[in-house]
Amino acid sequence: MTKIPYLRFDTAELPVAERLDRYRAILTHYDVSVPAGTDRDDFEVLAEAWLLGGLVAASTRMAPVRFTRSAALAKADGRNSFALLLLRRGAWSGEVDGEPISAGPGQVLVLDLTRPFDGIATATDTISLDVERDPIVSAAPDGLDLHGLVLDGAAGRVLADHMALLRRRLPAMEENDALDAVRTTLDLLRGCFGVAARPREQGLARRDIAILHRASRFIDQNLGRNDLSVATICREIGVSRSVLYRVFAPLAGVADYIRGRRLEAIHVLLDDADEDRWNAEIAAAFGFVSQAHFSRSFRQHFGYSPRIARDTRLQDLAAAVEAGPELFREWIGRLG
Repeated sequence: MTKIPYLRFDTAELPVAERLDRYRAILTHYDVSVPAGTDRDDFEVLAEAWLLGGLVAASTRMAPVRFTRSAALAKADGRNSFALLLLRRGAWSGEVDGEPISAGPGQVLVLDLTRPFDGIATATDTISLDVERDPIVSAAPDGLDLHGLVLDGAAGRVLADHMALLRRRLPAMEENDALDAVRTTLDLLRGCFGVAARPREQGLARRDIAILHRASRFIDQNLGRNDLSVATICREIGVSRSVLYRVFAPLAGVADYIRGRRLEAIHVLLDDADEDRWNAEIAAAFGFVSQAHFSRSFRQHFGYSPRIARDTRLQDLAAAVEAGPELFREWIGRLG
């Protein structure tokens, strides 16, 4: 049996001065740069990718980076696909069609590559899917704008679990299994899009939407801070308590939102085969000083215990043969 095509790109194997430029040469469908205040010599990335017919899956660990896709670039290259990004660690924030957007651990961000966006990511660990346009559009209900959609809650968790499982299975997957994997993924997307919750900012004034995203971005970037509280958030983003309470009212309040985001981040780590800390250590790193309180909160949020979340992990299987990174451009080009 033939394994599916596999690529690996590791900047650790390159001179420091060449790392960012070599990565840019692979991802020509984005303008890749380092965020303001970041030294380009600190840029590093380890990326693996697999080709499954009309879908390219990738697993990437990367230093802070900025991805921009301008309207001019979208028009020039004619890329006609969608990118789905699962954040396992780190946070992403920016603008989609001029509107603010943010995503953090456990959430899946959907981007339409025919339309512009600008995003800045902290140091991240992600799983991404680049998928041909027609199956994605067919999977979405009429009237649902997918560009900038953030899937979380029940739909996001199901999709995140599937993407993590797919990533673990990919190294051992054979070409005759790829079609089934793509079909299963598209069927799941159809279900997730169908039950996708209303945008969390629905009913909020435009200025409040911007505040919500600023606060969400700060929360996702500081989930491990012991002093992450209403007072801290208000001070850091420059709003009053009453304003913060108002913008988070549709999300059951600030405290519930923070707890939920922390639990999602913990779930991602429990699902990571490379994570070797005890459950209690991970929970303490996100502010749960009581193991009983953590276990109870986790079960209430997900419907099962942290132990079950960890015990159901599958170990990574043997890796496939490496190839040149120029093939990645060819793969992505097929999706257009």
